[in-house]
Amino acid sequence: MSQVVASSYEIVEEIGHGGGGDVYLAYHLRLGKKVVLKADRRKISTDPRLLRREVDTLKELSHTYIPQVYDFFIENNTVYTVIDYIEGESLDKPLERGEHFSQAQVIAWAIQILEALCYLHAPVHGEAQKGFVHSDIKPANIMRKPNQDVCLIDFNIALALGEENAIGRSAGYASPEHYGLDFSTGGYQEPDKGVTGLFRKRKKNAGDTKYEKSKTATESNVRSSGWTEKIETQPSSVSGKSTGTSGIKMVVPDVRSDLYSLGATLYHLLSGQRPAKSAKEVVPLSEKKLSPQVIKIISKAMNPNPDMRYQTAEEMLYAFTHLRENDPRVKRLKRSRLIVCPSLAVVLAFSVGTAFVGLKRMQTTEQWLKLAEYSRNALAEGDGESAVRYALQALPEQSGLLIPPYTAQAQKALADALGVYDLSDSFKTHKTVELPAAPFCMAIAPDGSTAACIYAYSMVVFDTDTAEIIATFPVEESALAEVVYLNQNMVVFAGKDGITAYDIEKRTVLWTGKSATSITVSGDGKSVAAVYKEESFATVYDAADGKVKATVDFQGRHQQVTVNDRFANPRDNLLALNNDGTWLGVSFADGSLEIYGLGDVENDTGNYGLSNLENDRKDYEPGNSENNMEIFNNSSGYTHFEGGFYQHYFVCTASDASNSVFAVLDLDDGKQTGGFQSSSGFSVETDESGIYVQTENLLVKLHPVTGDQTPLVTTAENIRRFARSDTHTLITTEKEFLFFDQNAMETARHQKEYDSDFIRIANGTALIGSMDMPSIRIMKYENHPETELLAYDTAYDHDEARVSGDGETVMLFSYERFYLYGKNGTYLEEVSIPEPEQVYDQQYIRDEDGSRLEVIYYDGKVLAYDARDGKLLYEKSGEAPDPGLQETFYTDKLRIESPLHGTPAAYDKNSGKLVRELEQDAYLTYVTQAGKYIVVQYVTADGYCYGQLLDGKCEVLAELPYLCDVIGARLIFDYPTGDLRETRIYGLDELRELAKEK
Repeated sequence: MSQVVASSYEIVEEIGHGGGGDVYLAYHLRLGKKVVLKADRRKISTDPRLLRREVDTLKELSHTYIPQVYDFFIENNTVYTVIDYIEGESLDKPLERGEHFSQAQVIAWAIQILEALCYLHAPVHGEAQKGFVHSDIKPANIMRKPNQDVCLIDFNIALALGEENAIGRSAGYASPEHYGLDFSTGGYQEPDKGVTGLFRKRKKNAGDTKYEKSKTATESNVRSSGWTEKIETQPSSVSGKSTGTSGIKMVVPDVRSDLYSLGATLYHLLSGQRPAKSAKEVVPLSEKKLSPQVIKIISKAMNPNPDMRYQTAEEMLYAFTHLRENDPRVKRLKRSRLIVCPSLAVVLAFSVGTAFVGLKRMQTTEQWLKLAEYSRNALAEGDGESAVRYALQALPEQSGLLIPPYTAQAQKALADALGVYDLSDSFKTHKTVELPAAPFCMAIAPDGSTAACIYAYSMVVFDTDTAEIIATFPVEESALAEVVYLNQNMVVFAGKDGITAYDIEKRTVLWTGKSATSITVSGDGKSVAAVYKEESFATVYDAADGKVKATVDFQGRHQQVTVNDRFANPRDNLLALNNDGTWLGVSFADGSLEIYGLGDVENDTGNYGLSNLENDRKDYEPGNSENNMEIFNNSSGYTHFEGGFYQHYFVCTASDASNSVFAVLDLDDGKQTGGFQSSSGFSVETDESGIYVQTENLLVKLHPVTGDQTPLVTTAENIRRFARSDTHTLITTEKEFLFFDQNAMETARHQKEYDSDFIRIANGTALIGSMDMPSIRIMKYENHPETELLAYDTAYDHDEARVSGDGETVMLFSYERFYLYGKNGTYLEEVSIPEPEQVYDQQYIRDEDGSRLEVIYYDGKVLAYDARDGKLLYEKSGEAPDPGLQETFYTDKLRIESPLHGTPAAYDKNSGKLVRELEQDAYLTYVTQAGKYIVVQYVTADGYCYGQLLDGKCEVLAELPYLCDVIGARLIFDYPTGDLRETRIYGLDELRELAKEK
């Protein structure tokens, strides 16, 4: 059984350990989010109140290259720190494998880490305004993420426990002052041989023999990780001799100590060798392999004397960002251009011209490959505009001696970014809205034209067509702050000065009210109910003018609020109004759930809990406000609630760590109409269109009385979140997000780069947001009726589809049967294939004799069916096929072998040399030459058919999802929605023109 800590974090696995404790990968049960738990079992010596203030200040830290500290708690004498989980691996791992990094890559990482240190060191964090020193920068504390960015991890939380030896002293990376060595100007110098005493006394004035440390401006507002003021080190002997002295050396690693550690880390990344432990014994980097200017920066950062180092991260960052203009080689080059004589230039041109051209072409190709990669990454993150722009930059229109041939990767990036070979009717990447911080809450207008989002700590409204921000407002500084749409043009949100209603069309604030975080709107849009954090009442407003219609007293109870409500909203609370605003459903932190009648809520009768889910009331009077309904009492033990109203029904689900219940209640008679109980959780949404329930991998629409279920989504993976509109459903799984139509047919799936914590969909517009990314992906529904070749009944199950040579018929076939359609969509015939279990293969043939389907059996028998009418043309016997033989395809220059087991490969037809291996994870079924291009078709183990467009070197120029047939330069696609569509092959010039238009 898995271990759950603090009733919230399920331990997944141990990912690190040390003398002070262990590090775990954990799963936040309510948020559905991976986090890191650092467990420290050392004795706590710091005042708990001071400790809490310190950790609360840490939670305020928010930077792209620093993980978020989420929570801090003590359980069973173990101190746990909850930190953002960073996908990737620490840089010590590739160093251990002997991996080498380019100078350009290390410089890019240095800039990112220095940006983080500029933020971290700045004395602006928390109410007391103080900066932090990391104190243990090294490769093991730098995470390389999948996108090749880095993140500075592992703040030394042990310092908060009052540990005296907690500052990191990683050999080779720690500065001299970490060891109590003071090389500062006028400070301690290493003793000569025979001199005793590790530290030298320094005197302020006569008779003053106290030990001191020099204090610089950089120390005045900076504390080491915010958790300790000093490390005290007793003097020790040298060369085995007693010091004969007593005293204490005060050491405070400051920002310059971090810069030393960063310099040492960069030293290791560039040289592959860890620097010496002693700063004075570090071997200089080689100028033969590295830029002298880079070496100069690292040497300065690692100067034993902190006064001779960069004094701030900003200084070191400036040195890296202005590296080229400060490079003496560049300066010399500029000067040399003024004095080199023309004759020498001619000689040099002749001698190095060829080498220069070759080098320049190589550099250009490298740059194009990087741009193609940027395009792919942008497309994966939902930024279609940037994907097109990067791909175009990798395919410039200039030509000349220095311009190499265009790369296949760049052409593929452009084709993918434009989506020219994706003809499916589905949601496609449209634009991306960039935000200053990751979102906490999202809402979308009923027509999908605008959307609203809350991040730390503002609310923005943006146009979903242009991705432009329409309005920005400050909000309550809490992740519990919400925004909802009242109607097409109005939003209500948890503003900084109270709940606020804003008219998007008129760009006007309509009204404000009391402080609020959670907000709900009645189905008719006329009432708004709001609750502020842990307050024990709700306020109900008239949506038109903001007048208070009612105050609902919770009788001392309150909704759940997380320990750190600035981190995230676990959405454990239920707060819902019915369609006309006469009922309010509310869940509470004590596990109770109640429905309040809003006819007269301002009363002191305390007449609550008159009806219970387990005991239906006999004297229930609908419409009487005194008859509030207690669904669960405070002994339920439930910690998570969802639900809402549908017509005169109330629907809810309640869960704890191991159990979940779902129930439907008829408010007209106060009785339960049905429900479920399961160890798997339920998720539920309601609106005036129906009741929607999800559990595990199933999402259904539920009838409230009969319990009949209409499937909307069924997937192989468990559903994590869902959103729906009148025409489509959007769901997320652990690794993907998928779209389904009204017939529960999957129309598209996309890989997730980050957790999709927020999804919304309305009227052909979908939004994808993540608590890990400061952006929102906008997707728009696209259809392509102009490419339609045939629409067929999706009930006609088949493996392949082919168009006849004359274009008059379409055949959908499998080993069991085939279906014939006319070109006008007329259904013609269904033919069953005899003995389907004995079928070895099928081949659709187009030649001078017409078009036909040949069915080949294991015993060598062949049946041929006419593609015009489905009639049997002939039956013949032959040799039994050898199932172990590989299939061979030919183009004008290539021989392509496709083994039954193994990777298909292309060979030069004349020389026999290997040209390229093809796809490894799918079976090659067809190869077709289309002019100068080659089209290959594959089928995966789960039956998914797709293709690739290749050039003459078998490099991939485009992905062709759902490709089913190739006729000349025409590509035919067979979509699961029952649509057969066609397009042509696009040349590079055509792709460029399309990109410019877009």
